[in-house]
Amino acid sequence: MGSPETAVLVTSDWHYGKQTASYGPQTFRSRFESLGERLIQFRDRHLGGKHLDKLIVLILGDVCDGGGIYPTQPHHQEIADPQEQAWQLSGVTSAWLGKQREAWGEVEVFAVPGNHGRAGKHAHENTNFDVVFYRYLQGQAKEHGVSVNLNTADYFLQKAQIRGHHYLLYHGDRIYGTSGIPWYGVQNRLLRWNTSDSLGPIDVLCMGHFHALAHWRVNRVQVLATGTMVTDDQWALTTLGFDSANQWWLFGVSDKHPITWQYGLDLA
Repeated sequence: MGSPETAVLVTSDWHYGKQTASYGPQTFRSRFESLGERLIQFRDRHLGGKHLDKLIVLILGDVCDGGGIYPTQPHHQEIADPQEQAWQLSGVTSAWLGKQREAWGEVEVFAVPGNHGRAGKHAHENTNFDVVFYRYLQGQAKEHGVSVNLNTADYFLQKAQIRGHHYLLYHGDRIYGTSGIPWYGVQNRLLRWNTSDSLGPIDVLCMGHFHALAHWRVNRVQVLATGTMVTDDQWALTTLGFDSANQWWLFGVSDKHPITWQYGLDLA
C-alpha cells in the first residue's frame, strides 16, 4: 500500500448568497453535497491503493458573498444579509464535514477570509463575515470532531504545516496583476514573501480570488490557484479575460513531497 499520505482539498470563492442564471444558495447546497459524495467515492475508487491518513480542507475566502461590495450587489443576490449567509452556511458546512469525518476518520480545516466578507471600507479589516462564518463553524464542527484553524493574529494569512511541509494560505485579493494578468503579481509577491523572516519557509502557496484553476512554480515554491463554485458569473471574464473555472484542487502530501498527485474536481 506504500507510505501514508494526507489528502488536501483546496476550496475558495463559494459566494454563498449570490444568484446567477445557474447558481444560488440551493444550487450551492446541492453541488456541495454532490462533491462530498464524489470525494468519498474518488478516495475509494481512484486512491484505493494509497494509505490516506486524513483529509485536510482549505477554505480560502469569499465563502460569503457579503454585502455592499459594489453598488448593484443586492440585485445579484438571493440572500442579501451577510449575517444570514454566514449562519446558513455554517450549518450546511458542519454537516458536510461531519460526513467526511465519518468516511475519512480524521478531518481538519484551515481557513482564511476573502474580500467579499468585509463589513465595509471603513471597518476594521478583521470585521469580516467570512470570519463570522468560521467562528460559527468552529463551534458546530467541534461537535463532529473536526477542528477549524484560524490565524487570529492576522486572519488574512495562515501557515499550515502538513507532514513537515509548509503551505501559505491566502485569498489573493491584495495581489494585483500586470496588464490584467494576475500571475506576474503573484510571482512578485511570492519572491518577497519567501525572504520574510516572519513567514518562514514556504513550499506551496494556495490561493483563490481569481476564479481560476492553475498550478505553476516560482523557483522552488509551487503555486496552486483554485476555482469557484459559481457558474454563469461574468467577473473573471470581464476582469481578467477568461471564464471562471468551476473546479477545486485535490492533492496528496507525503513525508517526502509537498504535492505527490493532484486532480481538479469538477463542481458543476
